[in-house]
Amino acid sequence: MKINFSFISIYFLKKFIFLFLISISVINLPVNGNQCYSCSGLCHNEKCNCQMGSCESDYCYIERRPVDIPGIFRITKGCVKKPSRTQAGCDYDTLPDHIYCVCSGHFCNEAVHMKQMVRKNVTCRKCTEKDPNCDNVCVGHWCHEDSLTGVSGCGYGPPSLPYFYKGPHLLFHRNRICVTIARGPLAKPRKHCICNSNMCNDFMRTYHLTYNYNTQNIKSKFQNGQVSRSLFNNYPLYQCVLCEVTSHEPKMTSNCKQNRCIGNFCTYGIHRVISHDGNALSGTVQRITERQGCINVTDHSQIQLGCHDKYTSVEQKIACACASDLCNIDVVIANVTLAKYYFSYFSIILLIIIYLIK
Repeated sequence: MKINFSFISIYFLKKFIFLFLISISVINLPVNGNQCYSCSGLCHNEKCNCQMGSCESDYCYIERRPVDIPGIFRITKGCVKKPSRTQAGCDYDTLPDHIYCVCSGHFCNEAVHMKQMVRKNVTCRKCTEKDPNCDNVCVGHWCHEDSLTGVSGCGYGPPSLPYFYKGPHLLFHRNRICVTIARGPLAKPRKHCICNSNMCNDFMRTYHLTYNYNTQNIKSKFQNGQVSRSLFNNYPLYQCVLCEVTSHEPKMTSNCKQNRCIGNFCTYGIHRVISHDGNALSGTVQRITERQGCINVTDHSQIQLGCHDKYTSVEQKIACACASDLCNIDVVIANVTLAKYYFSYFSIILLIIIYLIK
């Protein structure tokens, strides 16, 4: 038998190249950071600004939000790693008077520059509580509702849902997405939904349709509020840490870290605030709030795995989602499981390709 060594060498060379590409795709290669403005201040007009302080990151951000005093806005500039926005630039941030911008480049977050965008408008139900007689409506770019409080209204800018990428693709393949969030052992799970058709957030209409469709067996199967209630959700379930604690110490310990919940993804969030206090020995006071829980989703294609990190010189907010048992025990593990999650899918694809080219 004659062996074609040239064919064998090409065969293994292709395999090696493929394995090499897979390997480098799951490694977080270092990225040169950009210098960003890091400051905060009150604005009395559209052109007010701040340019004191700096930080370093892959991306910069600037946001403008109203405060309790009419006509006054707070402008904040800082750094962001792994932004949830899928498109750079400035856009509305859920509300028409909230603007959020993301950019890449040295001190690119100098000012807010809104561009004219044409979007389809929808009419939504707008109520502050569960009231079947509520006839208030609004016109926005998409609708939202909270099944626990009954709050509903209009959303502006890119569709936004906790732990999902924020962009037009979120509602591209379907017109409604929901996420059920469990945070802390004492808080009830909250279900947030967004949609993009007229009056799609009518809570009572959705409730009656769901109630009539469910059977008693389905209700009894999902009595635990921490478990997904979606009728079509076949995604894997993981055991997650369920805890919420606030402290002034950098290292926090709490008995609630023994609590567990079950979800499609585990979540981890931390909010650090540093304030100057002349009475403190160090001159600063650090307030830390840590939240661990789980979420159940109706669609997982746009979930942002890993950690979204947004910070200035005095404040930091980190939000993580991960997919393995107890992966939300701390921020390091929650961020590392991103590579493990995708590596499992790459491994399956690799095995299929090897099988087909044998």
